[in-house]
Formats: sequence, structure tokens, C-alpha cells
Amino acid sequence: MYLTLFGGLFVGLGLAMAWYGARPLVVLPRLLRTEVRRPDAVTDGGDGEFVAVRGTARASAETLRSPFTGTECLGFEFEVTERQPFGIGVPWFHAHLDDGIATAPFSLDDPNHPSVPDDPSVPDDPGVLDDAAGGLAVRPSSRRFSLDTVPTVVRVGAGETPPDRVRRFVDVREGLDPVAGRIAAIPFLGARRYVERRIDPGEEYLVAGRIERDGRGENGTTGIALSGDLVITERSIRGFVLSRLRRAAFPLLVAVVFVVAGLWGIAIGA
Repeated sequence: MYLTLFGGLFVGLGLAMAWYGARPLVVLPRLLRTEVRRPDAVTDGGDGEFVAVRGTARASAETLRSPFTGTECLGFEFEVTERQPFGIGVPWFHAHLDDGIATAPFSLDDPNHPSVPDDPSVPDDPGVLDDAAGGLAVRPSSRRFSLDTVPTVVRVGAGETPPDRVRRFVDVREGLDPVAGRIAAIPFLGARRYVERRIDPGEEYLVAGRIERDGRGENGTTGIALSGDLVITERSIRGFVLSRLRRAAFPLLVAVVFVVAGLWGIAIGA
């Protein structure tokens, strides 16, 4: 009876981990079937059509400050993990403590199209969109999007004093407390990773999502936008797919082990 009970628990945990590992892979088949376009090549796209566009990110409104480095950006996501005895993460035994995102509307320019005239008297500001550039508006969801950029990681040991910006973040973030004394007292535990990924103005990105036609055409944009749960990456489509598959491999492998062990326990206990 106990073997059956524990077997069912293992199967349930395995299915939960399989869902966690497989969920980021859902978008991959659509991406692999999509041809990458320039920002000015999606004007004939239908409302709701899934497209992939490569261009240079430009600020079209406000900019943001990233939480741990204070870098000016167009959007970011962050994650905080802590080394704990029973955490399961990357690296091993890092438990998830907190995460979040923030976004601002921005525009994508053709990377081969200068955003400012070739006039030496005009300063080249990579964060400002020139009205003549005809950029494509991008409006990521304020709740969820997939940001695949090189992360900036601030590592803080259990007995170390965090940088001022990280300390202020921990002080004001609800539900995120300093390292617990019982964890910090154990050697090699309590170390934290403060990870941020950003959308930096002036950098080139591949943005995939659905077209939304609004006709506004603000700040030199074409009157259509990419909006919603977008994929934003510095990689090619192939590189993004391989990255997602590598990240999903470990939780899916653990899920298979749990499900097999659970089914074995159920069979033995039956």
C-alpha cells in the first residue's frame, strides 16, 4: 500500500516537472516554421499573424533601470536564487526565491538602416528613434514574455554585504528577506545569485510574436506592432531553439526518472 502511495506521489511530481520543463518548448515548432524578416517587411502581415523580426532596439517612450546594476534599458527580467540544502535549480541546490519582469514599449529598426542622418553635427544616440526610420513598434506583455539575452549575475556569499543597489532591492521587495541565520550558519549554503537579463537600446534582437494592427503609427512606427507574450533573443532561431532544448533537458530527465520510479512502485505495491 505504501509503495503504491509513494509511487503515485513520484508520478505526480514527475508530471509536474515534465510540465515545467516542456512549457518553454511550446513556441519552438512555430519559430522553426517562420522566416526571419526585416522590420519594414511585415507591413503586409495579417492581424494576429505570427512573425519573427530582426532589428535594432530603439526607445520609443520611457526607459527603465535594471534592478541590480541600474543599467538604462527597454525591459528586463530578474531572478533571485539561494543555495539551500533542498533546492533544485541551476546550479544544483539553488532554490528559487523571487523573479519578475518590467517592460516599456520600444521600436525595432532595420539594422542596415541608419536611425539618424549621416550628419556629423547630429549626435548618434542609440536610445532615440528617428521619425524617418520607420521602425516597427514592439509592446511586450507586462506580465510575461520570453527574454533570452546574456545574463548579468551578481553573486553574494552568505556572509558578504550585498552591493548597495541589491541591498536596497531586498529591503523594499515584499517577501524577499535577507539570508536566514540558520542557512548562513551552514558552510557553503546561503550564497545568492541576483540575475538580470535586459533589452538594451542600440542592440540587435530577434523578436517573435503576433502582429497587432492599431494604425497609430507613433514615433515613426509603421502603424502595426508586435505585442503580447513575445520571444526576444539575441540569438538566431536555431541558436534559440538549441538553448531552450538544453535548458529543458535536465528537468525532463528528472521527470522521466520520477515517473519511472513511481510506476515501478505502483507495480510492486499492487
